[in-house]
Amino acid sequence: MHDAAIFQTALQPLTKLAQSNMDLLTKFAASPAVTSLAIHDAQKLFQQAQDSAMKLAQSSAFSGLMQGFIQNYTEFLAEMSHSASAMVSQGQAAFMQQANEATSTVVEVTQSSARRLRHAA
Repeated sequence: MHDAAIFQTALQPLTKLAQSNMDLLTKFAASPAVTSLAIHDAQKLFQQAQDSAMKLAQSSAFSGLMQGFIQNYTEFLAEMSHSASAMVSQGQAAFMQQANEATSTVVEVTQSSARRLRHAA
């Protein structure tokens, strides 16, 4: 335990130096001059980003990108429409087939009943 106290005493000046420097850095960072400069630089950076985005939006590369997106979505919608039409057609064909089968069954049952009635008579 005595060694720990000696070690702590030996490190006391270093600890005090580090704490004093941290206090100075905190005071410096919070000073009006530094805060004002940081805000000004952030505003300049934001303005540069806006200017760059505007130039990019007016470029032919961006125009090509937008045209490509529009073409892709147009093709997608056309394919979806075609698929929906095909599904409706297939559904109608299946319905017609089932209706024909049901009609055929009814006709067969009716004919079979008519035959039985004739044989019974």
